[in-house]
Amino acid sequence: MDNNDHKRQQLISDLFGLERTREASGTNHVHSWRRLADHLTPLIGETGFSALYGRAVRLVQAQYTWMALEQLSPSIDSLFGHLQSRLSSVDEAHAAEANMALLDTFSKLLSGLIGNALTIRLLNAAWSQESHQGNQRSRSK
Repeated sequence: MDNNDHKRQQLISDLFGLERTREASGTNHVHSWRRLADHLTPLIGETGFSALYGRAVRLVQAQYTWMALEQLSPSIDSLFGHLQSRLSSVDEAHAAEANMALLDTFSKLLSGLIGNALTIRLLNAAWSQESHQGNQRSRSK
């Protein structure tokens, strides 16, 4: 594993630490996905994002068969509605594991298209506010 791969995986791992806090407070599973889509769709379009997301789901569904998409929808809201429904149908630990695997697969596919360095910058940009807010929460405790 190269250093950029490690950085990408560390970003995802850090994000899921924040997500566990958010999930415990009742926030849905797809918040970080929405932030990522907000940053990527101006660059690759909704159709490009949906295609990349659909490919990631197809790759992880071998391990998490319950995540399968019936058909790919170009609507990001529809994709995330399906994801939220699927993740809510299993226990929290399994949902977090599957969501992390999906995000890791998605980011690997993205880095294969645009390179690791740009993928890391995009992930940082999409989630930097969340990390900053998480750090503020930690300091205020």
